[in-house]
Amino acid sequence: MNLVTRRKKITQKLSTLGTAITLFAIKCNVCFAEDGIGTAEVRTATENIKRVITSVAMPLGGVLIFASVVVAAIKMIVNANNPQKRSESIGSLAWICGGGVILGLSLIIAGIIINIATNNSGNILGS
Repeated sequence: MNLVTRRKKITQKLSTLGTAITLFAIKCNVCFAEDGIGTAEVRTATENIKRVITSVAMPLGGVLIFASVVVAAIKMIVNANNPQKRSESIGSLAWICGGGVILGLSLIIAGIIINIATNNSGNILGS
């Protein structure tokens, strides 16, 4: 048997062994898990996420949008006599609106994910 054929057989056996170990690890993830997450931990995590979203993300996004509108307005006032620069600052309002829409959608999606994951009960589905 030449060296190339031998190397292919060894590579094939190692590949098969690696695949078997990977499938075993994927299939037996329950075996390695602890008792699970309790209801108290889920409620605490859910409340922390809701608190962060309502106390940080919403006000911070609102402040950033307001500051962006103020900056765009100042640019429009400063560039009142220059139509080219004024149109650029008016175009920035579209980007500000787009950012506001993305912020709002991200907050809605986060709320939907939290409600789906906990079924609005504080318990993870399936537990």
